[in-house]
Amino acid sequence: MELPTMIIGLGVILLLLQLSGSVRSQDCARLLENDMDLEEAACENFYQHACGNWYASTMQRNLGAHDMRTKWVASLKLHLIHHLETSSAQHESAGQLATFYNSCLSSGQSVRAYTDAMARSGANFPLLANKDNGSGSPFDWVLANAALRTYGAQGLWRLLVQDNWQSADQRIFYILPPTFDLLGNDGNEMNEFFYERYLKGLLLELGVRVRKAALLAKQIVGFEKSLQILRPNDVEQTLVLRKPQSLRDLEQQLPGLELKRYFETILQGLDWDPSSLLLVADLDYLHGLRRLLARDTTDPMILSTWLLLQLPAHFELRLHDDEKLSSQRDHCLEQLRKLMPGQLGRLQMQLVLGENYQDVYDTSIQQIAVLFRDLKHQFEVVLNETEVFEDNVETRNLARDKLRAMRLLTPRLQEPGTNPAGGQPPTLGGNCDENLMQLSLNQAKLEFRQVFGEPVTSVPADPLSVNAYYRLKLNRIELPLGLMATPLVVQQQCSKVDETMAKLAAGLGYILAHEMVHAFDYDGINYDANGQLANGQWPARAIIRFGLRAGCYLSGRYSNATLTINENIADSEGLRLALDTYRRRNVTNHSLRTFFVTFAQNWCGTAAASALGQHAGHGERVNNVLGNLPEFGETFQCTTTSRMNPVDKCRIW
Repeated sequence: MELPTMIIGLGVILLLLQLSGSVRSQDCARLLENDMDLEEAACENFYQHACGNWYASTMQRNLGAHDMRTKWVASLKLHLIHHLETSSAQHESAGQLATFYNSCLSSGQSVRAYTDAMARSGANFPLLANKDNGSGSPFDWVLANAALRTYGAQGLWRLLVQDNWQSADQRIFYILPPTFDLLGNDGNEMNEFFYERYLKGLLLELGVRVRKAALLAKQIVGFEKSLQILRPNDVEQTLVLRKPQSLRDLEQQLPGLELKRYFETILQGLDWDPSSLLLVADLDYLHGLRRLLARDTTDPMILSTWLLLQLPAHFELRLHDDEKLSSQRDHCLEQLRKLMPGQLGRLQMQLVLGENYQDVYDTSIQQIAVLFRDLKHQFEVVLNETEVFEDNVETRNLARDKLRAMRLLTPRLQEPGTNPAGGQPPTLGGNCDENLMQLSLNQAKLEFRQVFGEPVTSVPADPLSVNAYYRLKLNRIELPLGLMATPLVVQQQCSKVDETMAKLAAGLGYILAHEMVHAFDYDGINYDANGQLANGQWPARAIIRFGLRAGCYLSGRYSNATLTINENIADSEGLRLALDTYRRRNVTNHSLRTFFVTFAQNWCGTAAASALGQHAGHGERVNNVLGNLPEFGETFQCTTTSRMNPVDKCRIW
């Protein structure tokens, strides 16, 4: 990339930072020291050096803070909770949000509200009719199953609305097995015991006698376990294992499940055609379900009561009654996050950005676009120079074309007073049950409209997600709304311009670069510019050169290296890309200390074991990544024998 382009990019960023409503300038280097343990040698354990004094407050910990990212989320939650409980009338988006939030906190919910809603489906539940099994009209499980989905609840299967993995701008339906969250997925007898007791409590509240409630709850758990057995080991993998097919074709394969009538029920009022409606379905599970329902041993009373109780269970009725106030507040806020994400996101940006939040937000989006553009330009320079594609112009061009085709999707702020599902927004009151069901109906309508609506041009507005995502099969990066309210984006302007730029590059720049590199990790190289699986698009010599360099990430420095290799590649190569872009932009002064400390402090704290997945621990991520950059050793004058300056430094691109 030409140097003048980089200078223009720098000028735009500086202008945007000035326009973004930042607070008064400050000594950023001094602020970074607040979390640092300066007695720990930087060249021996930089993670401890940068993060040794980091902590989260008690209130933040009560809302789940255990590392920097969850601390950001907890801080956002505290801000929202304080506002919803004290000054809800001051902002245009807060009225309905506060009404729902306060109704949620006031408790007084009733299982009858949910069973009455299910009864209105016309499914004729024997338990509600107080009739013995076999008397009266037969139970219609198809209507009950469909009624659950209109409220966003799962029934005998989950019906999701997701991007079509074959077409980035289209959303389609996915039919997957249930998740069995309350029963548990590990066969733990204690989970079964508590779930059975929970169901018994709901049945008692419905007026079922104690002995019958205990027996029926036990039978319901047994039925759910028979469903669980039908589920494959890797449920989410079914999202990508099968190509979409039409509802008409699925109906012919699975006549006993009455899929066409199911969709006719949930899609009332929408213009759709069974021959063109596309679905991805877990056929193995559905065939097993069809056989299970066809057995003479399937008791209609047990099936109908299981479906009846799925709605109150979906809304976690009575699960939070005995929890402390902080947990109840968190639960109610999570309900808002799920059911009113657009309004909650707009309120959050108002609180974070101030009165001119819309202008500031739009400016931030422009700032991110400039940064994304410059990262792509720098990565293209690297792809043009790498030895991986030496004497191989065709493969180099394939990689370059994929990079150029990569898109960045950012969230839109919901317009005040609008309803994305169409029509007037739901009118909320003091009854939490009615509010939950109204909002859930509205949310389901919105999801269904997305299948038949406009192309996907922005990501869903999740105001409490602070991660970024690379969608391998769509070749795009998505930034959820929550990320836009963190210090990664809402930069506090430093007294020194180069420090402001260093913080931006090591924060948001690294996040974008990390996701960008995923397009060229061990998985990413198998997909083309359109996100289509294209094994063999690279010749053997390019694969071998890539593999020889990537092998460094399997060395003894990395624990559980085979599982975490793609994330380790994205970490190191991404920070390298962010650093090179920053240095090319800021052609004079470089605040490399600020850059490296900022990067490290974005990983302060301890990651929960459940959140690690294919990632290494935070300390390892920081130390291994910085140990791969010669500039780090030079900046902190690390000797060749120090831990943070290993001889073998990993680099692919």
